[in-house]
Amino acid sequence: MIRSIMLALAESPHDAGARNYGLWLARKIGSSIHLLAVVDISAFEVPVLGTPDGFMPPVVAPPLKESRSLMNDLLESARERLSHFAEQCSSRGIPVSMEVKTGIPGEVIGRSAVAHDIVVMSRAGYSRSGAISSIDPVAAPAIRNSARPVLIAGSEFREGNDVRNVLVAYDGSNHAARALLVAAELAGRPGVSCTLLTVAQSEETGEEILVPAEAFLLHHNIVPRRQVIVSSKPSEVICGLAASEGVDLLVMGAYGHSPIREVLFGSTTERVLSHCTASVVLQS
Repeated sequence: MIRSIMLALAESPHDAGARNYGLWLARKIGSSIHLLAVVDISAFEVPVLGTPDGFMPPVVAPPLKESRSLMNDLLESARERLSHFAEQCSSRGIPVSMEVKTGIPGEVIGRSAVAHDIVVMSRAGYSRSGAISSIDPVAAPAIRNSARPVLIAGSEFREGNDVRNVLVAYDGSNHAARALLVAAELAGRPGVSCTLLTVAQSEETGEEILVPAEAFLLHHNIVPRRQVIVSSKPSEVICGLAASEGVDLLVMGAYGHSPIREVLFGSTTERVLSHCTASVVLQS
């Protein structure tokens, strides 16, 4: 059961989709929202070159007075953003709490997630390099460090929208198996259709992979539409199906391969996040 949602609030206007998803989820499931804003301490570090003796400090801090002033400004701005959204939650009868932390955002979000059932994040707005058309660099470490599922909200999700079409991409990994828990929670509501997809090297292999996943969903009174697609490009298949089927929410395991394999061949997770416009729930 999803009792507590942790919403990692991004900078405006990138936070709209995540805010709307948090409100929708809290109302549908009857859960509370915990708002988190993280002030990135790397904003106070300046790279420097090595000294002649070979000593190479990785960073130096700006002057103390300027650092304190900047930190206070960032903390105050974060509190204002949290307070504004907390008022919106309260006006809708949603229990809400909030906190501001300092640190490396991906690490802080991952550690804080332990106290909650699911994390909701925006696609952009956590770092200066984040863009509305791509995935924010903070997302990947947050997903990797989180013991809880992370929902990356689509920018087009508006308040009043609903989730009626759920796609579960299952590859047989432990990450994907854990993702079935949140899939059952979100797809188990009346009027929601669920498609169970695997991308495999052969039809026979794909059917075998889907057997335990389908059984799990059936145990939760969800009768999914099974789909096996033979391909060597899972990210393209997943994004293509999500677009053609008008999927509202994609659920999948995150980072199922080794880091070395990801460096050599790329990550299906990051390609899906970069190219799929639907909201995505990822479970590490």
